[in-house]
Amino acid sequence: MELLIHFKTLPDNKTLDDVHGELTALLADDGWLTGICESPEGGCLELELEDERANPKHGILAVKHYLQSASFAPDTTIELSGVPVGIYE
Repeated sequence: MELLIHFKTLPDNKTLDDVHGELTALLADDGWLTGICESPEGGCLELELEDERANPKHGILAVKHYLQSASFAPDTTIELSGVPVGIYE
């Protein structure tokens, strides 16, 4: 299952490399980062969650929790099947 993270800014204490490393460690064998885009307007991270047949909610909730804990801005969204959802919703 593909999951996109859209952000306008990174948290003050994080670089894109930090976020990449932390998400890689978080997902371990359950998913991986497949793409990164960055522009002056913001950026996105594309993830593939491997455990979609078992229960994709676990991976989705883990990513949402990470984004909240890392202090991503409230306008950060995750997108599944073309539908963006705020990380604090």
